[in-house]
Amino acid sequence: MLAAAFGVLVLIVLINLKLPVWPPLDGGRAAAFFRAEATGSVTSDLLVGLFSAYVFYVIVDLIPRNRREQLTLNPLNMIAASVIDAYERTRVFGHETPITSIDLAVLDIHRLKALKSELVTKKDILKVKFAMETGHSRYPDFQHALAMAASISPEHALSWLVLTDKIRLLAEQFGQWPVNPCLDNYLGLPTDEQRGNEKIMEAYCKYQKDMALIEGALRLRVMEVIEATIFWVQHQTS
Repeated sequence: MLAAAFGVLVLIVLINLKLPVWPPLDGGRAAAFFRAEATGSVTSDLLVGLFSAYVFYVIVDLIPRNRREQLTLNPLNMIAASVIDAYERTRVFGHETPITSIDLAVLDIHRLKALKSELVTKKDILKVKFAMETGHSRYPDFQHALAMAASISPEHALSWLVLTDKIRLLAEQFGQWPVNPCLDNYLGLPTDEQRGNEKIMEAYCKYQKDMALIEGALRLRVMEVIEATIFWVQHQTS
């Protein structure tokens, strides 16, 4: 659009310079048409009107709209970054961290893709656990922020809905965290006396199996959240 406006401005200048007609056209009706005062005047006025409309559109509509969009995207990105930040930095209290304290650099596309690759190659139960707790805490924020995303465009609303749905799936894992029957023991391991208790050992074995299952489920859910966040960020730059 900027190139078109510049082209219109160049045409206005060329018309008002009244340059000589191209020699092959000189002497014909076309030359007379181009040399006519009315042709130059009407064409120049039309192009000036077109250029003025573009300037008016930029000043009155485009610049304020872009500013409103950026002001709206800022809190949305803070909310989106909260879960990613809790995972990346292994934040114990990520679910209590104010969104204004979160560095939006975590939403860098290359950084997000690196975190996604890390989930595949590296296992860290604490990272996904804290991401889950933050997702559970922030899920209402994601829901309530839909109106903000919709105020930007329907496409932004759709991207935010996809991200919110992935946060919901992650938050649903919150109540499924297994309870260690030996939680009060050192390192959460059964004592020598408990190892001789069949019921305790059966419960402990079940706990270990449940932990393996919940870790796999959490890694999948966090990966889905990262993928949806990448989609959300890419939509802003497209």
